[in-house]
Amino acid sequence: MDEEQLLDLIKEMSDSERELLSEESLSFQAYRKAEKLTDINHIPFLHYLLEKTKEIDTRNNIYFILSKIGANTGDKRVLDILFKGLETEKNNYLLMRILEGIAEQRKVEDCTPIIKLINDKRHLVRHSAMKAIRACKSCLAEEAIIKIISHATDENDLRYACSVLCEIGTNKSIPYLIYLLQHTKGDTKCSVLWALSELGDHSLLPIFLNALEDRSSSVKCYALLAIKKHGDESAINPVIVRIKTILKRKRTVKSDDLLIGLEFLVRFIKDYKEISDLFDWIKSKKWDLLFDNEKKWINNFEGL
Repeated sequence: MDEEQLLDLIKEMSDSERELLSEESLSFQAYRKAEKLTDINHIPFLHYLLEKTKEIDTRNNIYFILSKIGANTGDKRVLDILFKGLETEKNNYLLMRILEGIAEQRKVEDCTPIIKLINDKRHLVRHSAMKAIRACKSCLAEEAIIKIISHATDENDLRYACSVLCEIGTNKSIPYLIYLLQHTKGDTKCSVLWALSELGDHSLLPIFLNALEDRSSSVKCYALLAIKKHGDESAINPVIVRIKTILKRKRTVKSDDLLIGLEFLVRFIKDYKEISDLFDWIKSKKWDLLFDNEKKWINNFEGL
């Protein structure tokens, strides 16, 4: 692809049909082409175009192409250009595009430019910054996210921060996450439990069992997921109690709770009669309360 063809591609990416997400649109096809670019010789020309054009849509497309070339080749010049853009761009959507591009790069050694934006007043920018910081697995990045979960009041900020810690966090983050479990909102506690499950081990089982007593059904579900991953025999009775509670009445909303609990329990079914008794109780007393996928799972398990 020569420079003229590259200019045509940038123009095609701005096709008015783009927002329709039609696979037949000119823009959709142009974006797919851009995603595959690997010619590092385009980098200086694209950088030159950035310095010459003020049109936001065109700049957005150039940053997108640069990001893909950098992700596909690992060329460090792309990251230098993206970091420069973080310092000079003021438009929300351009900053988001740059941060999304940084998140795709293979290795980001200096996360300082990103950290500056994770406390930006614009929520779209700071959330994109949190995504970008995933590419920078350093103690500075983790410390920056710990500050968020320690001081932020915005629920979305807290959930984004927890998701980042799932990828870049270490044992250092665990005490702060445990403290955040005191949050009043169930969605936030769900995010915390997921992060603790990813970062923690069997030693956190008492925390997961305690979360099984939360009033939020969603929190209980995430607690079950963590127990399934880290639980041992001490969790058998609490999980049985939870399953019996689930089946007290007919459910109107499907969830994974029941199957998660059963998948945990079957590991121990050969050694614990109470688990076999639970299956018998379900089949004889509660079968009509099960959803079709749950009945299928139980039938398949017994057929093994």
